[in-house]
Amino acid sequence: MKNEIYFMKIFVSCLAICLFISCNSESTKFELCGGGLYPYYHPQLNYEGSFYAIKEHFYTNYKAVDSGSNNGIVKIRFHVNCNGETGNFKTETYGFDYNSNEMDSQITQQLLALTQELENWIPAKDENGEALNSHKFFAFKIRDGQLTDILPK
Repeated sequence: MKNEIYFMKIFVSCLAICLFISCNSESTKFELCGGGLYPYYHPQLNYEGSFYAIKEHFYTNYKAVDSGSNNGIVKIRFHVNCNGETGNFKTETYGFDYNSNEMDSQITQQLLALTQELENWIPAKDENGEALNSHKFFAFKIRDGQLTDILPK
C-alpha cells in the first residue's frame, strides 16, 4: 500500500511538471488561417519597410562563404499566414542554367535562417479587408559564395 501511494505521488508530480512546462512553453507549430492560400503576387503581401528593408537585412547580415565553386541560385519558398507569421519553409538550389545543383550547406542554411528572421510581414487582404494566407519566395543569386542579387524585386 505504501509503495502504491509513493508511486502515485511520483506520477502526479511528474504529470504536474509536464503540464506546467507545456502550458508555459511557446508553440513553434506554424498554422495557416482558414480560407486558403494565395500566391505572392495577388493580393499584395507586404513587408514593413518594403523590399528595401528585406534587402538591407540580407546584405547586412549575410556572410560570404569561400569554399569551392558556389555559384547559382538559392530559392526559399514559405507561407505567411493571416497574422503575419511565417512557416513551411522549403529550400532549392539551381545553377544559373536553372538545372538543379548542390551548393555549400553553409550558404543555404544561412539564407534560410536569415529568411526565418524576417518578422514584419503585413498580410495581404481580400476585397473585404480580411487578412489572408500567402505564398512567398526569394531567389538569391550567389557568385563565388557572395550574395549578388535578391529576387523578386
